[in-house]
Amino acid sequence: MIPLKEINVLVASKNPVKIKATTDAFLLFFKNLKIDSKEVVVPTANASQPIGEDETKDHSRLRVVQARETYPAYDYYVGIEGGIVKLNSDSARIIVYSSVGQNIAIETIRGCGIPLPLEWYDLLTSHTYHELGDLAEQKSGVPDIKKKQGVVGFFSQNFVTRYDILKQSVTMALVPYLNSTIFP
Repeated sequence: MIPLKEINVLVASKNPVKIKATTDAFLLFFKNLKIDSKEVVVPTANASQPIGEDETKDHSRLRVVQARETYPAYDYYVGIEGGIVKLNSDSARIIVYSSVGQNIAIETIRGCGIPLPLEWYDLLTSHTYHELGDLAEQKSGVPDIKKKQGVVGFFSQNFVTRYDILKQSVTMALVPYLNSTIFP
């Protein structure tokens, strides 16, 4: 536990799952904490759904950069982005990147990959659906699924939820900041 001054954190999203996951990850290490959230939009060439490792990772980092430039008074900035990637001709994944930034430093961690049906990948890359959340909502019948258990919850019968993977990846992105003598 790091008992310092109040830590001010800005989550570059208004999504309640991203906010809760970030809050709970930071509360593991900081007790005097203030969390704010602001909508930070990162435009993508692929409608609003990042496609591929690079685009998803870049969007996570860009959320931090844009939040830091627009709202400079925070101690930490968090950007979380979910995307999709095709691994080969018969395999696709949902991927998540979480970035935590301070001043000029940004640490970016890739969360776990979640199997994605190729049919869903094709529907998203053909722009039949703008976001995975829209497609998952239609397929699952769960309104606002991305603000709840997410696709991972739907696929895993809620044994693992979107919150779980986001909290873990934000926690891991904090590691260098918690160990400044090891990670200069």
